[in-house]
Amino acid sequence: MTINYRYANLLQARGFGLNVFSPDDLEQIHLATLDVLWNIGLQVKSPNARNILGDNGCVVDNRTEIVKIPANLVEDAIQSTPATYRAHAINPENDYVTGGTRTGFVNFGEAPALMDPVTRKPRLATKADVDNTVRFVDTLDNIVGWERPLTPRDLDEDMASIYNTWSFLSYSSKHGFLGIYTVEHFKAAVKMGAVLAGGEDKLRHSPLFTASADPVSPLILSEEATDVLIECCKFGVPIKLNGLGLAGGTTCVDLASTLVTHNAEVLGSITLGQLVRKGAPMVYAGSTSIMDMGTTLAAMGAPEMAMISAALAKLAQFYKMPSWVGGG
Repeated sequence: MTINYRYANLLQARGFGLNVFSPDDLEQIHLATLDVLWNIGLQVKSPNARNILGDNGCVVDNRTEIVKIPANLVEDAIQSTPATYRAHAINPENDYVTGGTRTGFVNFGEAPALMDPVTRKPRLATKADVDNTVRFVDTLDNIVGWERPLTPRDLDEDMASIYNTWSFLSYSSKHGFLGIYTVEHFKAAVKMGAVLAGGEDKLRHSPLFTASADPVSPLILSEEATDVLIECCKFGVPIKLNGLGLAGGTTCVDLASTLVTHNAEVLGSITLGQLVRKGAPMVYAGSTSIMDMGTTLAAMGAPEMAMISAALAKLAQFYKMPSWVGGG
């Protein structure tokens, strides 16, 4: 923050916020993103996704798995993505409507370990810990939904998302933000959610959870996450596209270029989803930060993450889409 002594008796405090970009700045980022999507493209690992994109006018190289997406498809997808959706809660009194300038908070995830609340020492997470987080978050009035915060390590890791879904549906009264990593797990989540909702038709009309499909920087859409995206859009479950680039690691070291890379990954994913079903609810999301040069890990609490998150939220407003960004 800087103090501006512009007037003799007036102090002006200026900081970094959502208005850091002008409309012209956002337009330039958008145009740079369209250039990347058409002239560089995304590596799309899912054959199913490549077929959908190829059938709708994209240039597909199945040998390299590179897909180049024309600007008109991206623009159409932006227009058809709903500006809001209702995050239906298990208790309808806890429903949350996304979009616009409305801001809600959820917990962060997904950690394999935690600080034991009794011994104050780190240890691996268990199923009981997952259950306790659901109950704990459910008591917090300022938290609008539950996101899986932990990976239970006392069962096969392939079953983690199944258990997290079961725990959420068993102990929460809010909307769930679930990490679902395979189509089989998505189908299992639908079956469990349908029991609570009163049938698949009712779950389709009022989804109790939002799934996540995370691009892989730089410019890669993984097979399993992309196939989950496709199934979510077919069924009608909202899905957030959560990019996780690392400036100086998996993306360019400067933040502006990192922003374009992130934007290309998310808009490419949104374009695919809207080709699957026009009007499918989707969330522009991101936990992009910088790489800690000492550990090569993601610096989730770095000031640069806050700067990138503010920029991503502003881009989502520019596109009139709901957004989800990491607070760190």
